[in-house]
Amino acid sequence: MSDALSDTIPPQRGRILRLPFATRETAPDFPTVRAVQTHWESLRDGRIAPARSEIDPRPLAHCLDVMFVAELVAPRVARLRLAGQQLNDLLGMEPRGMPLSVFFAATARDELAEALLQVGQGARALLPLRADARLAQPALDGMLALLPLTDTENRITRILGVLETRGPTGRAPRRFRLTEPMRTQRDSTPARVPVGQKPSLIVIKGGKA
Repeated sequence: MSDALSDTIPPQRGRILRLPFATRETAPDFPTVRAVQTHWESLRDGRIAPARSEIDPRPLAHCLDVMFVAELVAPRVARLRLAGQQLNDLLGMEPRGMPLSVFFAATARDELAEALLQVGQGARALLPLRADARLAQPALDGMLALLPLTDTENRITRILGVLETRGPTGRAPRRFRLTEPMRTQRDSTPARVPVGQKPSLIVIKGGKA
């Protein structure tokens, strides 16, 4: 994954919309998601999002297996351009070139699409996931983080993502659903979204627990 982590890109300021999951005391910890978020936040430095060209894989070497870079090819569609080995294992094949929705059950794809729409407007999203138990497939909890990246024209056209899971993968492919209701939250940093895009406060209704 380390060889294509570069494009070019500058900054912006404004208000950011945030989509955290509804935290539970029993929710499993996802340290890699946390580490990548912290790195992204340090690169952002008060802007709406860091630039794609600023993403250096070296500080994130221990996270690369569960990371990906996706391109927003439509407001609600992201296509994978780079993907770590863990994503290969979950899908059972090379996921590059496929839509991110390939990791989701059909019933959860509308919720993913709504999250992608807001990420394209400057939000960052955390989606708590579960792949249900089936033959040769143990139940698998996961967390998907979607963090916007800007291009050379300050447009959000890429997503830095993390899909971290806990437990054995089992037989591929694995398909996930959301396990928590989603809510929107305003970031404390004043920012503005890219020209031509309006921020929206949309509640993304979560999947069934």
